Amino acid sequence: MANNRIFYACQAVGLKPMGQPTGSYQVAHGVQSVGVTTNFNLEQAFELGQIQIYENIEGLPDVECTMEKVIDGYPLLYHLASQDAISAGLVGRSKRRADVALGIFSDEQDSVNDGGGAKTGETQTLVFMSGMYINSISYTVPVDGNATESVTLVGNHKEWFSADSSAAEYTSYKKFKVPANTFGAGDGSADFPKAFNDKKGGVQRRENVVLSKSIMPRSMFGNLDGNVLGAEGQGNAVSNGTPLLHIQNFSTSTDFGREDILEFGRKAPYVRTPTFPIEVSTEIEAIAVSGDFIGAYETGDPTLFGTNASGDNTQEEQIVLALLGGTAFDLGTSNRLSSVSYGGGDATGGNATLTYSYTNFNELTVVDSGDPAMADNGGGTLHYSPAQSGYIGIDGT
Repeated sequence: MANNRIFYACQAVGLKPMGQPTGSYQVAHGVQSVGVTTNFNLEQAFELGQIQIYENIEGLPDVECTMEKVIDGYPLLYHLASQDAISAGLVGRSKRRADVALGIFSDEQDSVNDGGGAKTGETQTLVFMSGMYINSISYTVPVDGNATESVTLVGNHKEWFSADSSAAEYTSYKKFKVPANTFGAGDGSADFPKAFNDKKGGVQRRENVVLSKSIMPRSMFGNLDGNVLGAEGQGNAVSNGTPLLHIQNFSTSTDFGREDILEFGRKAPYVRTPTFPIEVSTEIEAIAVSGDFIGAYETGDPTLFGTNASGDNTQEEQIVLALLGGTAFDLGTSNRLSSVSYGGGDATGGNATLTYSYTNFNELTVVDSGDPAMADNGGGTLHYSPAQSGYIGIDGT
């Protein structure tokens, strides 16, 4: 029977390396939303002698798929879209392409695995997007709410299929079937966050930030009378279990800014390359208890004289945020403070806050214990550095 509507319980998303067979799909867990936008690029040609269009030329269509999930111990969307990556950084991930399937299932069951029979877990309709590139990623850990991941994939190919399609090409590498027990056992039982099953907090929230393994920039601690108040290295934002900074929000993001490289003899791009160098932005908000104590001097901060940042007001800093569920964001050691703002604390009773914005270029390694490209998980060849492995508590060999 046809669906009356489509809602969250009758949709599921699968991703696999481009061109791999249907059994290669990995189902994404914890997905909150998915959207697909298709733009048909039109260019008009006119001619002398008439007002009408001479030809309305259709260029290559652009397909954009945007997804958001909670961080929950299951593989991240960013990693599912680059399962065959051989290096963990932005360069290695950016080259990989993925096939994405959005399946629409019966709206009469509690989950896509309910119903019984041979066709349990099969879609009623399916949109298949091939050769999708990662175009942007964003991560947010708020003080009030769930830690989330947002990913945008871009490509030039999209197809819709119905459940009764039997074309060989469809059944061999496009068809998407959710394996049994993915969303419960088909008996009314439910799926749970992997981190919950691993006793690591379930959906990650503020209490799951592991400050003892995280590294906050020293500029957040202020510089009063020439004395830098913060230490360097892991755990610099906590002392004897007590946070030294009252952090309210952490977010980091980057956009690959894909560029089409075209060639004679074909309509599709030869490749869609990221426009390196790409900027990585990180914003950290904290409750103000005194001030930011960051000066702005014409000749640079006197406390930086004699260092590599002599004559500047800011210096390069390291940022790492680790989560209990096995995820960490390593932004390297070259982050520079681009702005700091003090606000709030107005007469309505709000608290004054400090917002620090940092930028670097090309440095963002998203580390996750469930990464399908990691050799330790049996599916790939990727190895994190020993330090990165330590952030999430796994063996770095």
